Amino acid sequence: MLKWTRNIAVVSAICATVPMNVYAQEAGRIEVGQFDIIPILNSSISYVDNVAYARDDLPEIYSWRSIFSPELIAATELDGNPVQIGYRLERGVYFSSSADDYTDHFFEASGEFELNSRHRVNAIAQYEDGHEDRGTGFSLGLGNNIATPDRYKSTAIGADYSYGAVTSDGMITLKADRQTLDYDRSEQAYLIRDRVKNRVGAELAYRVGSATNVVLDVTQTYVRYDNQVGITTRDSDETRVLVGLTWESTAATTGFAKAGYKEKDFKAETRSTFYGTDWEVGVEWQPLTYSTFRFTTSADTRETNGEGNFIRGRDYSASWNHEWLQRLSTSFKVSKLTDEYVLTDSVLANRDDELMRYSASLNYDARRWLNFSLFYQLDDRDSNRALIGYDRNVVGISAEVTL
Repeated sequence: MLKWTRNIAVVSAICATVPMNVYAQEAGRIEVGQFDIIPILNSSISYVDNVAYARDDLPEIYSWRSIFSPELIAATELDGNPVQIGYRLERGVYFSSSADDYTDHFFEASGEFELNSRHRVNAIAQYEDGHEDRGTGFSLGLGNNIATPDRYKSTAIGADYSYGAVTSDGMITLKADRQTLDYDRSEQAYLIRDRVKNRVGAELAYRVGSATNVVLDVTQTYVRYDNQVGITTRDSDETRVLVGLTWESTAATTGFAKAGYKEKDFKAETRSTFYGTDWEVGVEWQPLTYSTFRFTTSADTRETNGEGNFIRGRDYSASWNHEWLQRLSTSFKVSKLTDEYVLTDSVLANRDDELMRYSASLNYDARRWLNFSLFYQLDDRDSNRALIGYDRNVVGISAEVTL
């Protein structure tokens, strides 16, 4: 409890001192030379009834958890183009399970450059020194069998170039990015999961109505694993071609819908090539200025975190955000995440997991610079493998402090 008391003390101290310093500056920013410094502080305390995601028939760890997450962003402009650099720290402390404590670091740099009316470039670079909770990721279903969370390093670097005026009928966007994942552990079971993913693609959008565009999206991805000693390599090349629409049919409705072909071709002949249908759909409906509904669904392939050649994922979600008063709002979300672990061996059936996630929050804007949220989340995972299923409840309160 002392750890959480210290977090509250820090939040209270910032709340008490911030207002006196911001009257002569833009809200949320401190001007330092050519940069605007944007500090943000998030902190929460919650009760978790299954810390290690133990399966249904095993003992569960119950614990209070505090999260302390300060963030600092430096924003500026280069020839009128926005550029920013940011760092965020997240410290999580479990009062009844210190083995699950963690400290994560996040770095990000991004820029948006409009070279002229027809040429635009966006770029982003991210670095994460993070963790996977026990019982998630590679340790899914085995949370009680490992002593501490799995730590990893990951990077993501990407850029896109767009050609075409905003008012023109057509626009083409070229995209490229590189993602890496490296677990800190040296056991062979972890080394074979370290990987690099390079992706290139192009998207062509053509206006066919006052608020409707036809979109062609083509992506080629190269997945390479760093260490495949002792197993059949999971290196693969992926081809994805989607065709669809983006629209804004009324002031209250916007959305996109794309569907098409996906191929995942493994370098190893013993791993079967996958051919299937992918899709991306998202619709936002705002019947009232203070009420918004969102519906999304997608299908794609993901790299396996356990058995099988890869994961065939199909995700669905629906959410509702409503402002009851000027300072009071609620958020509700229901998600269904399905993972099929595809095997080559026809003797054993593919593993099928289904995760139902329900979340709700009551949000109160106490001040322009101080927000509180009372939140709840339920995760219910089922699988045709006996070792995977679990239930997990989290309830808590969070605070966000800005300038």
